[in-house]
Amino acid sequence: MSENHGGWFYEMQMLGFNYRITDFQAALGISQLSRNESGVVKRNEIAKKYKNAFVGKLKFQDLPSNSLNAHHLFVIEVEDRKGLYDFLHRNNIYAQIHYIPVHQLPYYKKIGYNKDADLTNAEDYYSKCISLPMYPTLTSEEQEFVISKTLEFINV
Repeated sequence: MSENHGGWFYEMQMLGFNYRITDFQAALGISQLSRNESGVVKRNEIAKKYKNAFVGKLKFQDLPSNSLNAHHLFVIEVEDRKGLYDFLHRNNIYAQIHYIPVHQLPYYKKIGYNKDADLTNAEDYYSKCISLPMYPTLTSEEQEFVISKTLEFINV
């Protein structure tokens, strides 16, 4: 039977983090939210341009046209991801690789996270995915350069 210390009592059962934000961070967040709608509209325009340029040439995820997507990232899949990454960076295009499969991270490997799981789909996707520049202030000229260099690399 556990001891009753009162309604205020709590125990930390696992190591965790405290993610309280400062008043300044909250004020900044509120000001950024006021631009959210226009930013999502711009990201959707950028995504549409990428999709039109890459359809039939590169693999990318696409949702049905009646779906809402904020396009936080625009991810394509290529066989030679490292080659494309290096090529784009040499051309001052800062593509990025996001989200290592959890079971490949050292902490989760150590605790045996993937011992009994078939995670080949996650591993295959991760080996091919690369995020192209995607932000509301990306200009049309900058995006055209990204598109042309990406297509140049894959020889389309």
